[in-house]
Amino acid sequence: MTLFLTEKDVADAIKPIEVIDAVEDGFRQQGLGLTQTLPRREVRILKRELPHADVRMTFISQGLAFLEQSNVVEVQHVLNFPEKNTPGMRCVNFLINSENGSVLAVVDSLALLRMRTGAGGAVGARYLSRTNSTTVGIVGAGRQGRIALRFLAQVRKIKTAYAWSREPRRAEEFSEEMKKELRITVTPSAGIEQAVREADIVITATHAMNPIIKADWLTPGVHVNIIGADDPPKIELEAAALKRADKLVIAGPDSYLAGQFSIPMNQRLISENDVYGTIGEIISGKKPGRQNNSEITIFHSPGLTLQDAAASYKVYQKAKQLGIGTNISDPLNPHP
Repeated sequence: MTLFLTEKDVADAIKPIEVIDAVEDGFRQQGLGLTQTLPRREVRILKRELPHADVRMTFISQGLAFLEQSNVVEVQHVLNFPEKNTPGMRCVNFLINSENGSVLAVVDSLALLRMRTGAGGAVGARYLSRTNSTTVGIVGAGRQGRIALRFLAQVRKIKTAYAWSREPRRAEEFSEEMKKELRITVTPSAGIEQAVREADIVITATHAMNPIIKADWLTPGVHVNIIGADDPPKIELEAAALKRADKLVIAGPDSYLAGQFSIPMNQRLISENDVYGTIGEIISGKKPGRQNNSEITIFHSPGLTLQDAAASYKVYQKAKQLGIGTNISDPLNPHP
């Protein structure tokens, strides 16, 4: 039988720190050479000129990943039909047993997709930011900025946050909401420079298609999580900022497809030689992470399907343990 898990089931089964630990394990397996993951494929139907993940676009995307130690394959479908359905967007994960092809679980949860993105950034901060980091600058005060801050607070004792948005009202709303939720000081930032210069950790979560973070804003010891630049047109840090990093770390080869890398590489401003390695290499012990408090570190996390596979597998394990979910016939083999 296959376990079917809804949004409520996922919320009841797993905690944010467990998603972080699961995604970390997925990256660890990657660092050991025990994963396969393919770049996301996407069919854009309406408003295709919009950047990836824009909720106004009608699209269907697919991700594939294999975690060898977990013995699972993930086939993920994200569908967004904003003018036809409520909710317009869905994320359906098929978790398949890699030994016999049976579907272990169907996880119908958009929240899990968003959580794995927040978890990816938290893993980067866990290994690359200073352990005494308390101040964060959020550049992009939207949904993903909120998720990123929530998950970051799971791995660092954040006391103060600065929030910037192109629309000051959104930064104010973000600050009020997150101040109450996390019980920390959250202040709208007058500009991006302030949010960057004042922070121990910077998170970029925008749809920017021109660099908005300058190299000379990065202070010694700062760590930057690049979250928003996950598509060929998107770029958030100028090339000189990437060059300033003592350790420029990527989630995986998918990073080279994003504008954050492809644009300055095409301009010959940076090359693959500037990349220190993958986060999986650091987690698995092949390369050291942060080595002193003055290093500038940058982590680019465009969102890999192996993160979805790791998160889905953890949700499946927890749901089985807690007796959560509904048993259904295997959708790929309904008549065994």
